[in-house]
Amino acid sequence: MVFAQSTPDQARLQGEAEVSSSTARGGVPSAANTSDIIVTANRREERLQDVPISVTAIKGETLRERGVQNPEDLARLTPSLVTQNNAANAQGTNFSIRGVGTSSFQRSMEPTVAVVVDDVTLIRSELGVINFTDLAAIEVLNGPQGFLFGKNASAGLVNIRTNDPEIGSNSFRLFSEYGQLNNANDTSLFRAQGIVNASLSEDAAARINISYVKNSALQKNVVPNPDFEGGLRQIGGSGKLLWEPTDKLSILVSGDYMESRGSGGGVASFREVDPTSPVATVLPPLGVEPGYGNSKSAYDGPTYYNLKVGGAQIKASYELDSGLRLTNITAYRGFKTSQAFDPDYSPLPLVQFYGERLAIKQFSNELRLTSPAGGKFDYQMGLFLLRARVQQNADLSATLGQAVPPGFTTFLGTDSYWRQLLGSYAAYGQASYRFTDKLRLTAGARLTHDTINMQYETTAGGGAVSLLGVSPVSEQDRSETNFSWRTTLEYNFNPDWMIYGTAARGYKGPGYAQYSLSYVRPEIPTHFEIGSKAQLFDRKLTINLSAYQTEFKNFQAQSIDFTTLSFLLQNAGKLRTRGAELQVIARPFKGLTLNGGLAYTDARFVSFRGDTCYFGQADCVNGVTDSSGRRLPNAPKWKAIMDVSYEQPLGDDFAATFNLGITSQSSYNFLSNGDPDAVQKGYTTFDIGVALTEKSKNWTLRAFCRNCTDERFVSTIQGHPFFPTDHIQNLTYNGFRQLGVALDLTF
Repeated sequence: MVFAQSTPDQARLQGEAEVSSSTARGGVPSAANTSDIIVTANRREERLQDVPISVTAIKGETLRERGVQNPEDLARLTPSLVTQNNAANAQGTNFSIRGVGTSSFQRSMEPTVAVVVDDVTLIRSELGVINFTDLAAIEVLNGPQGFLFGKNASAGLVNIRTNDPEIGSNSFRLFSEYGQLNNANDTSLFRAQGIVNASLSEDAAARINISYVKNSALQKNVVPNPDFEGGLRQIGGSGKLLWEPTDKLSILVSGDYMESRGSGGGVASFREVDPTSPVATVLPPLGVEPGYGNSKSAYDGPTYYNLKVGGAQIKASYELDSGLRLTNITAYRGFKTSQAFDPDYSPLPLVQFYGERLAIKQFSNELRLTSPAGGKFDYQMGLFLLRARVQQNADLSATLGQAVPPGFTTFLGTDSYWRQLLGSYAAYGQASYRFTDKLRLTAGARLTHDTINMQYETTAGGGAVSLLGVSPVSEQDRSETNFSWRTTLEYNFNPDWMIYGTAARGYKGPGYAQYSLSYVRPEIPTHFEIGSKAQLFDRKLTINLSAYQTEFKNFQAQSIDFTTLSFLLQNAGKLRTRGAELQVIARPFKGLTLNGGLAYTDARFVSFRGDTCYFGQADCVNGVTDSSGRRLPNAPKWKAIMDVSYEQPLGDDFAATFNLGITSQSSYNFLSNGDPDAVQKGYTTFDIGVALTEKSKNWTLRAFCRNCTDERFVSTIQGHPFFPTDHIQNLTYNGFRQLGVALDLTF
């Protein structure tokens, strides 16, 4: 789906880009059309309709109007994207595109869907995707990517762009929003942003952004617990400095930092409790009723989640006399967190404490050479380097109702440490050749060499029994070299209708299981896609279609083993996803914009014979089940998006805007083994917004209702780690009706 709302500067850029791309395709420049969407899916600005890739592009203003604050919210506007996010728990932000994603919280593996922020590829999404601020646009690229974006991505890519400074412009913008949820705790949500753009000289400008978020607890904790931090408070800022001393040289320096405190949506509640469960008689007297709408918790242990994240980068771009552009991007990102929670999720004195500390550091450098666009032959080529370190310490102590033997501090314990060193080195290139004004061939390739070093140690941590197998300090090294490629043939019937076909071989790097030295081989997708992009009736109607099939070899999957109470990371064998997508945008008359998207996804395991069983599974043999033929977790078969926007002038000075957003998706399972108690039923949500704007855009006042029908859905469902007959769930802010107001001021 495409959301096309442009600021004047964006409209100017879109018009210029359209003339360039139309000349390249049809040979005759067409008039600039400010309704066109400009994307950077090929690392250069192009009109969306000229890019032979299935892309959903959403402008920053639309994201703000629809209340997209974090990655989880993004799923409301994109038909092919599904997210799992515990709101505060950034490490739980897992993206799935076309049914395929990394349904794992283990930070020792790369994401199947890559995340790029301002041209920098992140090895983990938590390095930069926590709270969205000052966005220019977000693009969701479907299918294997990474040939031009740093590290590879086997299922797709989320490309996030923030606003750069504007030379010659001085402005200040203040945005604030308050909402309240219809849940047991009447959760309040508040956020504010202040953005300053300052022109420093004729060739320099700066942009500064400050953001603040304060939410009360998503769940009501019903037992006294002074160490329960269920709310969420975030404060952060970013700054950019742009210098363009000549019309050929541009230097952009940027940095950001954010702190977050509180668990937010990272607190789990009981969804289903068996009558024989130890908590079956404990929860009802506390007023806790397990179920899909349960927003009450009974944590008696320390519960908090604190993080610090930030980084800096320098992007230098120089245009040579030949028209070639040389770009270098150097970046550093860092992330630290400390967290604790009650692993038995109850007031029973079973598990006293679980805590962990995580630190991630990443350094990357990319050098890229880009030819001018619009000629018979154009190309890009580059070199990429990335070095990263991921380290985690975790400890657990639990009595499980047992007496602690003499000489020990607890009955069940563990104290684990692991450290991972990553290296990725690549050379890549992509070229396009126009046989005629209508026929173009694009081919790209990437040679990647990955290195990985894993160090692991675990002890009983003072326990008589160790949760994990005791292991002395152990260390392993592995490396992989891969050649990935993509080729696309496109044919343009005219400047407004293009068809294309793509074949590609992708790659996702290797890893180690977080709680062992078990090696996980690289994930290799083979991808085929055909598509059509067309605009009709003087570009008032856009219809984009795509159909695809992708097979993954050695898919990396996570499961839980209830016999050892441990999470397993392994290669699942082979899976296949195939389906079709429809994107429609229509502007039947001035002021009215209709956006629609429909995705059909059939994502299944072709071969996965070593999956772990859920409790009581009939076909379980020695704790293992054959999940071949089952649908992938977190992969709805159908998902539809509709967005209606209508603007009506009110005299000379004011305008009213009405927005209606509808999201509907079919049921899906959160677990790969097909556990019938881990199914999220299908649901449909309605969002409504009404705004009054002063026409010079000095201010906009908006009232909104999100999930107006109060549909109840969750972010995750899984078996209880200590009571296998029970199930727990993580709630989501979006799973409750929210009423609120927002004020947007510009000076």
